[in-house]
Amino acid sequence: MAAVTGTSLEFDNARQQFKIALQKSVEADDKEDVLSFVEKYQDELGLEKRAVLDQVFRDILCEMIANASEAEHLKNLINFAVQAVQQDMCSPSTPFLMMADIFDMLTIERCEDIFDLVEDKVTIWKSETFYESGKNYLLRMCNDLIRRLSKSQNTIFCGRIQLFLSRLFPLSEKSALNLASQFNLENVTIFTKKEESEKKESSADVMEVDTTNDQSSSVPIDYHLYSKFWALQDYFRRPTQCYDKSAWDVFSRYSKDVLAIFSSYKLDDTSSSSKKSAPTQQQSQQQAQNFFAKYLTSEKLLNLQLNDSNFRRYVLVQFLIIFQYLKATVKFKTQIHTLTEEQTEWLKESQQEVIKLLCETPPHGEQFCNAVKHILEREEHWNSWKNESCPSFIKEKLKEQAKAKPRPKKKRIGDDLMASGGKSLKLGHPELTRLWNLNPDNMEACKDESRVFLPKLDDFFANAIDQADPEAMVEEQYKDINHQNFQWKAYRLLARSSPHFFVHAVTPGLPINAHLKDIVDKMAKELNPNQQTEEVKSEMAVAEDDDEIKENNEVDEEMKNGEQDSASPRLQFNAEEMQSIAEKLGDSWMKLGEKLDFPADDLAYFKDSSDSTTAAALSMLTVWQEVDPDRDTISIVRDALKELGLTSILEAEDSP
Repeated sequence: MAAVTGTSLEFDNARQQFKIALQKSVEADDKEDVLSFVEKYQDELGLEKRAVLDQVFRDILCEMIANASEAEHLKNLINFAVQAVQQDMCSPSTPFLMMADIFDMLTIERCEDIFDLVEDKVTIWKSETFYESGKNYLLRMCNDLIRRLSKSQNTIFCGRIQLFLSRLFPLSEKSALNLASQFNLENVTIFTKKEESEKKESSADVMEVDTTNDQSSSVPIDYHLYSKFWALQDYFRRPTQCYDKSAWDVFSRYSKDVLAIFSSYKLDDTSSSSKKSAPTQQQSQQQAQNFFAKYLTSEKLLNLQLNDSNFRRYVLVQFLIIFQYLKATVKFKTQIHTLTEEQTEWLKESQQEVIKLLCETPPHGEQFCNAVKHILEREEHWNSWKNESCPSFIKEKLKEQAKAKPRPKKKRIGDDLMASGGKSLKLGHPELTRLWNLNPDNMEACKDESRVFLPKLDDFFANAIDQADPEAMVEEQYKDINHQNFQWKAYRLLARSSPHFFVHAVTPGLPINAHLKDIVDKMAKELNPNQQTEEVKSEMAVAEDDDEIKENNEVDEEMKNGEQDSASPRLQFNAEEMQSIAEKLGDSWMKLGEKLDFPADDLAYFKDSSDSTTAAALSMLTVWQEVDPDRDTISIVRDALKELGLTSILEAEDSP
């Protein structure tokens, strides 16, 4: 018991000494004095200096508030507490508890003056020392202040508090986001019902309204328009009910009537102003501030409200907001929250009408309308951000990238590029340097034979030729020519290996496997005459029966053929003649090709696949002559050259 009593006495003694030292420092505005005193203070029982100084700060603050000290003195004391926290002399929560005490015990006017300190030190509150321990205190303090403030009388102070919270907390702070897209259903607009309106009209005590303004633009008001106008506020505060069919019919009908009134009775700069005379300085200051208050829903005031440009803007902007929400994709909307095509079209037309009315509402209608459009466009971005579960705007670096890497020393271009007297390139890595310097000329390296990966025809078709031999006894389903992969590769190889592959044949088209089978048989006959396929052997067996007859008539046929060859004119060019014509054609070979009905794609192929014009012309003539060996090639070419005016080539060919 004696030990406890001694501890309490020691605590009170230290508290009194700390209090005296802190008061002197506050009066002298010397923070270092009290900090040095606390640091040098020696106690026998090992008291917690932080707890003592925390209590002393709050005691002095309560005395200053009781004595109605000025705001500057209170701010100075809080600055002392912040300095003490930074020097690890008191708890980090002490400044926040002191500010909470101030805002709980002072009037609204004095709180507004003290709040400057909270705003100016937002960077300190966000520091590592204060943020974790003080963010909840600040949030609770600001919410308590907002509850005390009037939404109509203290709008500026409310805005300052909201801006401070937006600066204090990051954008990804979930406590400040309306993730579930909830609406403020408590914001109910109460207006006069029909029975109440009839009673007021029968009463003698009728509210008088100043109607000194110009009445030429007054709007005829009846109870139906009055009830429709204020009934729309219920849809504005809870847009989800518009997805109901009956509620949508009421909303669209009421909206159409209200917008029709706005379109019929337009305002100008003179009718929207309260007075035409030059305003005084006090009036101009009042007009510069927008006044946000609860709507006055008296039936007698509606005529004046509809003639007020600011009031019209409030209502029109509400229309744009609800139109955007009904069309927007919101994560928490259900399947029933969808619009039909007819409703969507109505929203589009109504939105254009509202934008037109905003542009026509003075003053500066178009400027105001553009500002509203910009705000709504930004709202769409925020909505999509919330639909994606609010991802962080700060891109976190990978752990490997976060480590600071030493920057390499900058060198001149010629230091690392050339080495060994300029004969080789140094790429910074031995293997890359070796690969790069295998050949000094890149184009020659690309043309090297080792980089030609196209197989030869006999190597590629070797297995297919072996399978075509009847002695191999390979079934049809296991042959390569019946596999799609082999067929595709075979046609690609044939197209690359021979320019005569894609030639118009007289015979009708065959299936791919049948065509490849003919090609394999021909290649087998050319590459290995001793190895005969099944069809070749059957043909030879049939031919053996007629050998004797052919031998008896062979001499007669040769004699007859010799006589016919000597009598009939020659129809085709030989190789020497085609070579001579190709050399003399020069750049005119493409004109001759067009006369011979060659497609443009074939001519381009001959040009690209040949090294010179002579080679291209020779390939073209060879292919054209091989297409139909029985036609009079010489006569057709002769007529084509005459039409082109190249008779000199013909004369050279006809001369002995």
